[in-house]
Amino acid sequence: MIYAPKFSVILPTYNRGYILWRAIQSVLGQTYPFFELVIIDDGSSDDTQKTVKVFRDPRIIYFKNRKRQGVSAARNKGLKKARGEYIAYLDSDNEWHKDFLESMLSAIAKYPKKVLFFCKKNYRLKLSEKDKIERMIRDEFYGHKKYFDLKRLWQRKIIIDTNTFVHKKSLLDKIGRWDEKIDFWEDYEFTLRVSRYFPQGIMYLNRALVDYEQTLDFKSFSDEVRRWEKAEEYIFKKHEDYPLIKEAKWYPPKAYKSTESVLKFLQAKKP
Repeated sequence: MIYAPKFSVILPTYNRGYILWRAIQSVLGQTYPFFELVIIDDGSSDDTQKTVKVFRDPRIIYFKNRKRQGVSAARNKGLKKARGEYIAYLDSDNEWHKDFLESMLSAIAKYPKKVLFFCKKNYRLKLSEKDKIERMIRDEFYGHKKYFDLKRLWQRKIIIDTNTFVHKKSLLDKIGRWDEKIDFWEDYEFTLRVSRYFPQGIMYLNRALVDYEQTLDFKSFSDEVRRWEKAEEYIFKKHEDYPLIKEAKWYPPKAYKSTESVLKFLQAKKP
């Protein structure tokens, strides 16, 4: 009998052998067991492959790129290998709660016409300045309404993070795969395409089911700003014909206003 997983979990990684085990463990520890874990090693030069081999679970499928191609290309390679009806994603430095897939499956059963489901995340932010400051803040949906607002997505007042969503594999036939031309905001651009083709197809779960970590190094602040703004320009021009983007105030950025405002907001957040 051929194993047919309900979910294909795509996990791209690059030189994170030292922390990858946590992400793998959080997938293997799911209360819903019918999944495959597709790990795409994007040309790592560390002990990533050795770390993966420690886990002798037949649901793990491992592929390694000869050269680094970027996170979007790695996810697309994972999609080509995926056999599940639904696709989930986990970055190698993040973790799911043990009932992530089970909660998504419950939502899928309750709302079968929806094509993408996402949840809250617990967000651990590390700000690297003169001293390292670490704090836990809630995700973008903290204090917001309990339902998904399409307009707020286009105005970039909310971001649906890759690690928090599951989607029908079949929707890729309509929207296409991950855009490999950008390496920043790629999840935002992906969900914009979902909302264009399926404006009523997104379902929000008002629960935190993901532990997410991010480090912002202010020593390389200007480089991050350039990446950020390059992605902003690309995304805006790609979708500028869509009515809901007309009211967006995040583009064009004025003297780094878009980026700086977010960073100042994060710095001001209380733990």
